[in-house]
Amino acid sequence: MDRDRLVDVGVALVSRFGAKALSLTSVARQAGVARATAYRMFGGRDALVDAIMSRELEQLRKQLHAWGQEQDDPAERIRERVSRSLQYIREHEALQYVLRNEPEEVVRALITTTDSENRSLIDLIVDATLPDAEADEAAALYPTARAGSEFMVRVVYSCMLVPGSVMSDDEIADMVVRAVIR
Repeated sequence: MDRDRLVDVGVALVSRFGAKALSLTSVARQAGVARATAYRMFGGRDALVDAIMSRELEQLRKQLHAWGQEQDDPAERIRERVSRSLQYIREHEALQYVLRNEPEEVVRALITTTDSENRSLIDLIVDATLPDAEADEAAALYPTARAGSEFMVRVVYSCMLVPGSVMSDDEIADMVVRAVIR
């Protein structure tokens, strides 16, 4: 049994029972391994959650990089990435379970306080994805590449938290492009 398999099991458990039910004991039981094995691999629940978050960020980074690659125009690339991100969130089983049943867990990940040493999920996503931006895309972002990227992530996550809208995903993506492209 390897760490990746236990991370898979952790994501599946969150999809079915939520983030609050996630423990090394539940992951070990579901994976059919000894509890000690899970503890040896992760040391504690926080390390398991970090491993899940890291893997999910990497998957999102790969998806964002792939979406829009066939588009030559930076604005079209961004439009497609925003639209596809909204769809990705709606189809992500674990995230949808937590949004429906434990929204405070998502809010906790999205916000930081001045006394917190943890970085927000928004900062983590921007840090993970901005290096993959094409040079023309980064140059076109307003007011800076980082600020434009952060704005996009904030809009996508606000749509995740309040999903009902009179706008379609494409209309939201179009408005984001208008806001962040010079």
